[in-house]
Amino acid sequence: MQNTLVDFCVAISWALLVLSACLVLFSKYKHTDFKQRLFKFLNSVLVIHIATITFYLTHFKADSLKTNLWLLIALQIALNITCFMSVKRRKEKTRPSLDSFSMD
Repeated sequence: MQNTLVDFCVAISWALLVLSACLVLFSKYKHTDFKQRLFKFLNSVLVIHIATITFYLTHFKADSLKTNLWLLIALQIALNITCFMSVKRRKEKTRPSLDSFSMD
């Protein structure tokens, strides 16, 4: 029963990773509010991934999925960093600079 639950959680984790990747790729032209919500979603997904891996590593000693799970975490962190940099860039673009104000 636990093996089935863990396999299901790992499958859900990979599905969430694919969804996250698609959202990051398609959010290139979206506005800042969408990207901030996406970043919060990605952080939530990262917590789910870490919880799944922690559960797996504490209850099972098999090495068959460990590399797969660490790859999952690494890819999710890369997506989070990509989204964070995108949000940061978008905020800098929309922030008014002193050059836009007239001193006349």
